[in-house]
Amino acid sequence: MIEFLPQNEGNLVALRFIGKLEHEDFDALTPILDAQIEKDGGKIRLLLDLSEFDGWEDLHALWNHFVLVKNHHKHVERIAVLGDEAWERKLAELADRFALAEVGYYTADRSAAAIEWLAG
Repeated sequence: MIEFLPQNEGNLVALRFIGKLEHEDFDALTPILDAQIEKDGGKIRLLLDLSEFDGWEDLHALWNHFVLVKNHHKHVERIAVLGDEAWERKLAELADRFALAEVGYYTADRSAAAIEWLAG
């Protein structure tokens, strides 16, 4: 499940990934992101809380996630990843090398710092 967090404000889109994500999660998220990108002049910033993320239900879900990223990456200025696991930090480091957006990693208890960085 993908949950919108209360920190959504302005061009900040704050999401929490919970459990194993299904392909329908990304189908539902796409029109919401499209509307936010249009509203905010083509650029958004993302807060991604991965502290409860357990991966993808199947390859269809993983594929839909890749398609969503491919279709929206040019509209993302910054991404703050929240998590407490080593793989979450590595994912953020990998994304920082390949993404057009700046990527920062923060432990889950530092969400305020992540939001401050996103706003800067």
